Amino acid sequence: MSLRPHSHLRLVSGAALATVINLSFAACSPVVLSEDTDTDTDGATGGASETGGGSEGSTGADTEGGGGGDSSDGVPLACIDLEPRVLNVLETNCAKCHGAGSAAQAGIDYILNLDALIENGKVKSGNSAESRIFARMDSADAPMPPLSEMQRPSENDIASVAAWIDQCAGVQSCSDQPFISTNEMLARISSDFNTSPDVSPNSQPFTRYFSFVHLYNAGYCTEEIDIYRNALSKLVNSLSNQTKVVAPVAVDADKLIYRIDIRNYGWDDQSEGKQGFRLSEPSFYFPNDDIAAKPAFRDVWEMIADQDPYTVEYEGDVVEKLKIDMNTKFPVLQGDAFIDSSSRSPLYYDILAIPDTRQQLEKNFKIDLLNDILTEEEDNPNKTARAGFKKSDVSMSARVIERHEFPEASNRAYWISFDFQDNFNQKNIFEHPLDFDFDGGEIIFNLQNGFQAYMLVDKFGKRLNVAPTEIVQDKNQEDRIVRNGISCMGCHSSGMITAQDDIRYQIDLGEGQGTFDVPTIERIQNLYPRREEFKNDLDNDIATFTTAMNKAGVPTESKDEPIVTTFLAFDVDIKLRRAAAELGLTPDDASQLIAKLSPDLRDLTKVDGSTERETFTANFAQSICTLKLGITRACPKNTP
Repeated sequence: MSLRPHSHLRLVSGAALATVINLSFAACSPVVLSEDTDTDTDGATGGASETGGGSEGSTGADTEGGGGGDSSDGVPLACIDLEPRVLNVLETNCAKCHGAGSAAQAGIDYILNLDALIENGKVKSGNSAESRIFARMDSADAPMPPLSEMQRPSENDIASVAAWIDQCAGVQSCSDQPFISTNEMLARISSDFNTSPDVSPNSQPFTRYFSFVHLYNAGYCTEEIDIYRNALSKLVNSLSNQTKVVAPVAVDADKLIYRIDIRNYGWDDQSEGKQGFRLSEPSFYFPNDDIAAKPAFRDVWEMIADQDPYTVEYEGDVVEKLKIDMNTKFPVLQGDAFIDSSSRSPLYYDILAIPDTRQQLEKNFKIDLLNDILTEEEDNPNKTARAGFKKSDVSMSARVIERHEFPEASNRAYWISFDFQDNFNQKNIFEHPLDFDFDGGEIIFNLQNGFQAYMLVDKFGKRLNVAPTEIVQDKNQEDRIVRNGISCMGCHSSGMITAQDDIRYQIDLGEGQGTFDVPTIERIQNLYPRREEFKNDLDNDIATFTTAMNKAGVPTESKDEPIVTTFLAFDVDIKLRRAAAELGLTPDDASQLIAKLSPDLRDLTKVDGSTERETFTANFAQSICTLKLGITRACPKNTP
C-alpha cells in the first residue's frame, strides 16, 4: 500500500499509548535469562536477538519469590539460610526412602546428613552438575523422587539444592561470627564521621550511612555480602541526577557500613527558595499516607527514610551528636531495605523526579519525538533510529524500538518501545512501518552519569507504577507483577538489549510485505537504518552503561544482577537469627523477647520456625517501639 504523506505523525501522540503494556522486559527474567532472546523462528530474516549487551543479568536460579507476595519458595543467598532450606527439601521429598530408619534404598539412609553426602561422594562440593543428588533430582528421564510420587520438589527446591552444592557444601560456616551491637555499629559510624579526612565540616550535613551489619550478625560471610555491596553502589548511582558516578565508601574493616554524600547524587535541595521534595503519591509500603498533609522533605534522604518501613531513629549519646551534626534523625539506613523500597515505583519515580506524564518528561529533556521522526524521514541526519521485528519473546506480537538523542547531550539516549496486542490491520508494522497503531511501550533513558532510568505509561502518557497483570507478568515475582524500576533493572542488567531490524532488512531484499512507492521507501530507509548501523547505536549505549558500572565498581560479567538478586532475597522467609539481627538483637535475646511482640511473629521461636517477610515488615516498626530499641513511625507521636 502507498502511505498518505505524513499520516504517521499521529504515531507518538500523547493519546496513542494504549493500556496494553507488552513491555520490553515482559518476558525478561532477571533470574534465568538463557531463554530471553528474540529469534525469528522461521529463519527468514534472522529476526531480533535481544541478548542484553553480551552479559544479561541473572540471579542464577529460577526464583519466584518477590515483593508483596508469599515468597517462601525463593532461593536464599547465604549459606546459613540455604542449609536449612536444603534440609527441608530433602526431608520433605527424599527422607521417606533415604532417611534414617528408612528402607535405605540405593544404600542411602543418610540423606539428612549433609556431611555424609559429601563424604560418600553423593555431593561434590562446588559442582552441582557432577553431584549425584542434584543430577537425580534434576533429571528429566529418571528423576528422584520418581514421577509416580505425588510429593515432588519444586524448581526452586532443586535450585536451592544446586545453590547449596555450588556455594556452601564443604565450606566453613560463618555462623559463629561475633555479634556486632547497634551501639558498636553507631560507634563505627561516629568514628568515621569525626575522624575521616573525607568528611569535612562542610560535608557533615550531607553525610549519610548504609549498614549491612545485620547480614553479618545473621551469619552471612563477607563474600555473600558482596552482591549487596554491589547492589547498593549500582542503585544509588541509578537514582542520581548528577554527572559523576560515585561509589559508596566502606568505613569499617569488615566493609559492613558505607558512607555517601547525598550531594553526589543530587539528593540535596538545590532549588531556588529551597522548596524541598514532595511525594507525588503514597509509596508501596504506606499506601494510606496523606501525602498532601506531609511537609516538604528538605532532601531526598528524608523522603526515602519516611517511606522505608525499616527506618529507625536510634537514641543515645553517640547518635544524638551525629543527628545534630548531620541534621537528620536518621544517620543510617538498613542497606537491603533501602534497595527493596527505593527500587519500587512510585518512590523510584520521586527520587529521580520523573514527572507524571511522558509528555512532560520529553518536554523536560527538550525532546520532540514527532519532529525528530519527521526530520529523520525527510533529511536523514542520523539523530533518530527505529527498528522493527516480527518475533519477540518480550512482546506478544511484533515490536518496534526507537532511539532519540538528547538535544544538548549526544552521549545520552532516549529509547521508547512500541508494542502490539496483535498484528492485524494498522498494527501490522510491515505494512505500516511509518503509520502503525500501537498498544503500549516503555521508556528508557540515560541518566547524566551513564546509568539508565525507566518509565511505564498508559495510553494517555500517564506514568504507571506497575503493569497490568492481565497483560504482562514478571515470572520472577511471586505475585507476577511487573514493577517499574526493579523489573526493568533486572532485564536491562547490562544496559540496552540488542535487537535486529526486520523491516528495512526485508525491504532492501525486495521481500517486504507492503507495497510502497519510491518516496515512501526512502522515508523508511531514512528512519530504519541498516542492521549494522543500528547495532552501532546499541553498542554505544551499552558501552555507556558498562563504563558507568565499572566506575561504580560493579562487576559487569557476573551472572547475578545485584539489585534484583538483593530484592528477591530480601523477600525470602526469615528465621529467628535474621529477624533478631534486623532488630539489633542476638538470637537468644530475641527468643526471650518475642513473647512481647505480635502473635504473628511467634513462629520464629519454634524449631526451624520462620515468618514471611511481609509479616515481619508489617510488624517491624511496632516491634522496635515495643522493645524500646529506637523510634519509628509506629511509636506514639513519633512519626518520622
